[in-house]
Amino acid sequence: MKAQKRVLLFVVLIALVVMAGCGGKTPAGTESGNNTVSTGTSAGDKASDGEKPEKVVMAFITFNKIPDSMDRINEAVSKLTREKANVEVDLRPYGPVDYSQRVNLALASQERMDLFLPSLGEFASYVSKNQAYPLDDLIEKYGKEMTAMLERDFGKDIYKATTMNGHIYAVPANKGFAIPPQFVYDVDILRETGFTEDDVNSIEDLPKIYDAVRNRYPDMIPFVPINVSPTETNLVLYLRCAYEIDLLTDPSGVGVVIGDSGKVVNLYETDIFKDGIKMMREWYQKGYLQKDVVTTTSNFMEMIQAGRGFSTIGGYSGKESGKQLSAMANKNIEMKRLVPYYFDTSAVNSVVWMISSTSEVPEAAMKFLNLVYSDKDVLNTILWGIEGEDYVKVDEHHVRYPDGKTADTVEYTAALCSGLMGSESLQYVAEGVSWEDVEFKLKENRETKRSPYFGFIFDPQNVKTEFSAINNVKNQYLPGLLSGALDPDEVLPRFINDLNAAGAQTVIEEKQKQLDKWLSEQQ
Repeated sequence: MKAQKRVLLFVVLIALVVMAGCGGKTPAGTESGNNTVSTGTSAGDKASDGEKPEKVVMAFITFNKIPDSMDRINEAVSKLTREKANVEVDLRPYGPVDYSQRVNLALASQERMDLFLPSLGEFASYVSKNQAYPLDDLIEKYGKEMTAMLERDFGKDIYKATTMNGHIYAVPANKGFAIPPQFVYDVDILRETGFTEDDVNSIEDLPKIYDAVRNRYPDMIPFVPINVSPTETNLVLYLRCAYEIDLLTDPSGVGVVIGDSGKVVNLYETDIFKDGIKMMREWYQKGYLQKDVVTTTSNFMEMIQAGRGFSTIGGYSGKESGKQLSAMANKNIEMKRLVPYYFDTSAVNSVVWMISSTSEVPEAAMKFLNLVYSDKDVLNTILWGIEGEDYVKVDEHHVRYPDGKTADTVEYTAALCSGLMGSESLQYVAEGVSWEDVEFKLKENRETKRSPYFGFIFDPQNVKTEFSAINNVKNQYLPGLLSGALDPDEVLPRFINDLNAAGAQTVIEEKQKQLDKWLSEQQ
């Protein structure tokens, strides 16, 4: 049970990174009062009288409780989609512990499943295994409103992040994509030290604050990993943004490009990484992290709830995530951005929707997906349920649960899925959440610096054996290096040697080959 609790907390924190707000300015070309983007009529949106609706099966991950029956919600959504696109829907929510297994099993057994959210960051794998349907023609014919929303909220190049071998294979969730590294802290403890957030302008400012925390609260841990098993301090996220490093859609770190050099290198052999883990080693030796940081079973949320932890570094979009974390921890949590975000392809194609390659109704699936992204009523019925029964509207953009009900006791809600589905600018948000934060996140989508390799997607199929060996090496060394528990002067050379023995250079050469080919095609 405790292991499942940690998994759930981790995935909920991921969801908070991408958690949507709601509403937004009415898109250009949308008539006042119309919930659907009006950029022209997509072919086949509505059927002629008498034509039988086609049913679409949609699997999605939920962080809320799963009701005993989805019939009520399926019918409410289908009532809308039958009228708008002559399709019906069978929504199948799964919890975070078993979602990937259920989806992968369905794909392998050809069980009926038309729309699905692939495992986080595994876009290329599903394409390489021929499990995703090419969407180019479907988007052109049935997804014009959806595309208008994506291009308005991010930019006209958004499908570059989901294009492989010349075809679009997925549609990114339309949300705040920029998740910069943030200093996340208990503001009440910070104030008691005499410091304020104005004293934090870079990561180099944190040690003086951690010293003050230790002096005032000797038993408190100043810095706690965002997650454990394995230990995750988000050092690589910080380095990636601070030094404009493109991971080339591979989180292993073996084969990255720094800046606009065009040269693929091993992140772990760079001075950037060496200096980063030396900083963590200093933090560890000064007692900023717990001595058992590599083996502890307590993550940041659990530690701060218990009053034993002060801060962490997390990747969060917008400015409102602190309120959501505060509600989870029952503490006063705020955050301060350490460096701006740096857009690479993975920022966009980590959370995407695919149509199964075995779907017998791909046209209907795209018609339905188009509505999820462009129709406020359809989207919010999936997320919040039925108005008056599952939620109550407070104003144009905000909702709350009915009197006497909570997210745990209401018959249906999928509100915690908001960052994984549809367009953030059409979603309702809970009462008390700032509406302006949505517009801020979408503004950052358009203005945040993008890697010159945005759109490049590495296909790992030719080096799967090497990746398996590399992951084993990483699991052995990285938790201790990223947390400072291991001495980098002693351990880093062994780590690099073992990576090279596992085939790191082969991976780097394959990435360079694919990157050079991709660059030649961009001319």
